[in-house]
Amino acid sequence: MLVIIHGWSDNYKSFRPLVRRLREQGLDQPVEDIHIGDYVSLDDEVTFDDLVEAMQRSWLERKLPTEPGSVDVIVHSTGGLVVRDWFIRHYTPETVPVKRLLMLAPANFGSPLAHTGRSMVGRATKGWRGTQLFETGRYILKGLELASDYSFRLAERDWFAPETWYGPGRILCTVLTGNAGYTGISAIANRPGTDGTVRVSTANLAAVRLDVDFVADPMRPLYRWRSEPTDRVAFGVMDEEDHSSICAKGSGPRNAETLPAMLEALTVDDAGFAAWCERLETANRAVMARRNSGRRAHYHGYQNTVFAVHDQYGRPVRDYLVEFYANDDHGRRARRLTRDFQEAVVTNVHVYKGNPAYRSLLVNCRELYRLFDRPDDRLHVSITAYPELNSRDVGYKTYGDADIGAIVLDPDQIQALFQENRTVLVKLTLKREQGAGTFSFHDP
Repeated sequence: MLVIIHGWSDNYKSFRPLVRRLREQGLDQPVEDIHIGDYVSLDDEVTFDDLVEAMQRSWLERKLPTEPGSVDVIVHSTGGLVVRDWFIRHYTPETVPVKRLLMLAPANFGSPLAHTGRSMVGRATKGWRGTQLFETGRYILKGLELASDYSFRLAERDWFAPETWYGPGRILCTVLTGNAGYTGISAIANRPGTDGTVRVSTANLAAVRLDVDFVADPMRPLYRWRSEPTDRVAFGVMDEEDHSSICAKGSGPRNAETLPAMLEALTVDDAGFAAWCERLETANRAVMARRNSGRRAHYHGYQNTVFAVHDQYGRPVRDYLVEFYANDDHGRRARRLTRDFQEAVVTNVHVYKGNPAYRSLLVNCRELYRLFDRPDDRLHVSITAYPELNSRDVGYKTYGDADIGAIVLDPDQIQALFQENRTVLVKLTLKREQGAGTFSFHDP
């Protein structure tokens, strides 16, 4: 059984060409389209909670299989978040009905288009075809925004969960995403490192996480690095596909390897999954070597780096600055590296509107490796937060060099932390302190 789940602002009819193309490639399965009510994702009152519960109700009403590993699923864009949220809420890794999950350009860690407003979203997604600007589904777009707390928590519930959701013996998940922007009027949406709607780096589900705790000793923070969860997904960059062409819309797919890759993702078994992952990784390296050697920054390898800053009580730190500087920022070369890092490496910073404790930095890995090319180079990462304790009754001691330490990375650690085509979640915990006058006792 194959189930197809469309994305935001879409409907099930647009996936008929994909079904036809897959059958031409040799796919022979009955197909059920789950469309959770056409255009419901554009209702400003609909939430992900609503979509997930509606999907479960529709699944049971249509008597789709619920036995473990009995269904293969294709999702596009927002559908990736919906299906992940659905099976996390209603099943366990042992009972989930999904065996093979093919994600086409999923917004696993958000889209740079989600926060841009109705006029921009309408023109970018509908081009000249739309008849009017529409309700965009404000709560859905809030979850789709870069660095949203929704996508952060969702990853904590499946990818970073104690139990294994993905890999042999579990869900065999393949993520395929394009790297080319739109053409025509929709090209107004194009941003570096995207397929027009979703970043290559935010499509990849295989995130890593760095937790840094400044509470016990602000000068010597404690680190916890989670780079190799037990889960595994296959990830492929399909050169020259955009957000629509990859799912056979218009004249797509454009890449001759895209349909065969889809078919492989829908037929791979547990025994062959590791080899499938490695084949895609080999193909990715070839694509990125060619693209990183070119001048068009759109195609360079980027990392989506998400910072989430809280205090020891779990309260969000809403006003802070993450600072990057080279080699203590002393000397002409160090100051040049620091300047070039700000101008050429960090190509975009987005503060999540729903909670400014969450922020996304888009890092150009090609430029980063080019700058820090000496064995003795060090990249320093520090943070300054408001309110500052020295000027308030409560706050954080982060302003002076003697107040809080920095994360210091050597070249090997730089390459471990910053890698193209993925997301890194960095959780920083700061010590919130209270001045002597905040509370006091007095004699009668």
